[in-house]
This record gives sequence, C-alpha cells and structure tokens, in this order.
Amino acid sequence: MILKSAVDIVLVSILIYFIFLLLRSTRALQLIIGSMIVVLLMNLAALISNHYGLIMLNWLLRSALQIFSISLPVILAVIFQPELRRFLGKLGIRRSIFSHMFNFISFSYLKYETIEALCRTIDALSKNQTGALIVIERETPLESLLDSGIPMGSQFSTELAMTIFTPPSLLHDGAMVIKQDIIVSSRVILPLTENLFISKNFGTRHRAGIGITEDTDAISLMVSEQDSRISLAVSGRITTNLTIPELREMLVVLCKVKKKK
Repeated sequence: MILKSAVDIVLVSILIYFIFLLLRSTRALQLIIGSMIVVLLMNLAALISNHYGLIMLNWLLRSALQIFSISLPVILAVIFQPELRRFLGKLGIRRSIFSHMFNFISFSYLKYETIEALCRTIDALSKNQTGALIVIERETPLESLLDSGIPMGSQFSTELAMTIFTPPSLLHDGAMVIKQDIIVSSRVILPLTENLFISKNFGTRHRAGIGITEDTDAISLMVSEQDSRISLAVSGRITTNLTIPELREMLVVLCKVKKKK
C-alpha cells in the first residue's frame, strides 16, 4: 500500500513538473495563475456573502462558479491552444522506428558543400552588417508558412543568398527557407516566439527565428544588422555570438552530415 502511494506521488510529481516545463515561458501560465486567483476570490466572496445572508450576491457568485466549471474544457482549450498545437505538431513529425533504422546512417538534411556555402554566406553577411534570417527545414513540413513568401526552387549558393539579403533587394525582408540544399522560398513570414523570458535585446528577426523552432524542428540562422552577431536557434533555444567554426560544427551535428576527410 505504501509502495503504491509512493509510486502515485512520484508519477503525479513528474506530470506536474513536465506541465510546468511546457508552460513556464508562456502567457498560458500567467492566465492559469490569474484564473486560480479569480476563482479563489469568488469562492471567498461566496462564503462571506453566505455568512452574512447576502442571498442575491451569493447566488450570483455560485452561478458564476458553476458556469465557469462547465465551460472549463473550452477555456483550457483556448488558453492552451499554442501549447497543444506545438505538442501535437511535434508528435506528428516524428519518423517511424523503421524509418530511423534505415536512415540514421546515411540520411542528412543538407550536404556538407551546402553547409560550407552557408557558412561563407553567414560570414560575409556578418562582415557587411547585413541582417538575415535563414531557416533549414528538417522533418517538420513548412508548406503552410511558404505561402507567405516568394517561391524560389533554386540550388543554394553564396552568391544567390547574398543577392537576396543585400538591400535594396525586395526579398531581403523575412526568412529564406532551405530544404535539402534547395532555397524553396524567400521573404517568408514566421511566427514570433511567445517566450516571455527572451532578452529584450533581440529584435523581430531573432524572435521570428526562435518562434519557428518552437513549433517545428527547423533550424534558424540569424545575422544581426546592428552588431553583426551570428546566432542559431533550435527547439526554442538560441545560441548567439557564434564564430564561423562553431556554426559549422553545430550545423554538421544538427543536419546529421558526415564531414569530408
């Protein structure tokens, strides 16, 4: 009996911990805390009104609490909509076990030559203080976002990327999306991160780069036009002030590329 209770407590603790991890950097946590405070205050007010015989006020508070409890599933669905979308999206993008068994040795998201071209591009953009946002698609399809951009379908090259991101090019705003060494679209509009703890030093470009990695398994590369910083975001986390060798090493690992000898 004691063992069952201990297991029960541990499982509930783990569940609460993971829920907190899911919500800790989002507005949903603030909404939940605010809702709990409102419910507690309404219950306290109902008890006080009942104690002093305030029948109408007590009825009104009790009715409001009853309506709130009935509509709770809908309220939770609205509050957790971004988190549910992100969670279900990540479930849907996972490859099967058999797919991994056949692909983990040879499959890569980019060729090594493309990574080298990417690093040359990022280096040149940084030296010229030219802002840029490049997204590398991995397992998560990004077709729903590509409609907001300009279709390309061109093999990635440093020259083409520099032409796109150098003003007054009409394509330099927004993100460039790369899939399997191909620039599939440019000037793509990305969702901004909802993480409340992101540094205020990050502008729209960096927030968009982080945002796309929260909802998908994509990789984002960012160059700041203010201070030439090179950043990489994946899984909602950003690493900044990267050197080109550090960037190359991270891309080789994240894109599952074998280095050429």
